Amino acid sequence: MKTSNNIIDTAGYLAISTRLQRLADNLRRDGAQIYQHFGIEFEPKFWPVLYTLSKKSPLGILDLANEIGYAHPSVIALVREMEQKKWIRSVKDKADSRRRMLSLSPLALDLVAKMEPVWDVIKAALEEIGEGETPLLRALEEVEERIYRESFSETAKRIARSRAENSVRIIDYEPRHQQAWESLNLAWISKDFEVEDIDRETLGKPEHYFLKDGGAILLAEKDNEIIGTVALQPFGNANFELAKMTVAEKARGLKIGEKLCAAALDRARQLGAKRVFLYSNTKAYQAINLYFKLGFRVVGLDSQEFKRANIQMEIYF
Repeated sequence: MKTSNNIIDTAGYLAISTRLQRLADNLRRDGAQIYQHFGIEFEPKFWPVLYTLSKKSPLGILDLANEIGYAHPSVIALVREMEQKKWIRSVKDKADSRRRMLSLSPLALDLVAKMEPVWDVIKAALEEIGEGETPLLRALEEVEERIYRESFSETAKRIARSRAENSVRIIDYEPRHQQAWESLNLAWISKDFEVEDIDRETLGKPEHYFLKDGGAILLAEKDNEIIGTVALQPFGNANFELAKMTVAEKARGLKIGEKLCAAALDRARQLGAKRVFLYSNTKAYQAINLYFKLGFRVVGLDSQEFKRANIQMEIYF
């Protein structure tokens, strides 16, 4: 059994690309030695092109690259080298003179005939090596299928988003949060609208307008920084207004707004709300889509308290 204490071997999945490259390098090196053992001078790097064209030809460069699964420039480089060895025949496509159709030359076909018995030996050796408790070929096929469905980079980005989303805490407002509460709300209002007197009044006195009579202010916190706000303002008869919902620009895309709104609706239920309503503007289409998703519906606008408000929505419990 192989034993090793090198850093790469102990890095687990973080080093999988390096270890696969190391394995590929070892197989190519040994493959060249096997060919030499049988009296054939051949570099294994040419095998994908040689083998593919021996099974299917003629092929254009793009078709060849797709069959192999290599990037287009990599295949062009291999074909050029093989043309210098006179292993490739290239003719213009009858249907498109700009396109080259590739096939193996008689010299390459003779080489393939000599190599086929060696391929049988190589295949048998690799089957013996690969068929352990976890068959290598089956594992590779499974990994390739997963990467086909969702690429390595897409998987990593999804995990990063999920971790960022899960690192967000919804907390209750405290006086020490006043500056963050005010600055976040002034930022979103002033970006697209006029900051009105009622904004300054309510933002400057959150305890009076939102908390005193049984409302709530909830904040999104990530890495000890406040990155989002939402408030519930009580209006009597179990009616609450959902207001001052915003998320910092740098934190958007992490579903923080949805977390805040869902938490606010949960809190409204806990406070005995029967109805929650809100005012918004149709420019804020992403927020409005979120409200629809959470169950709000559009109703007639019953107040002009804010100049920017041109849509009203509500939800009943």
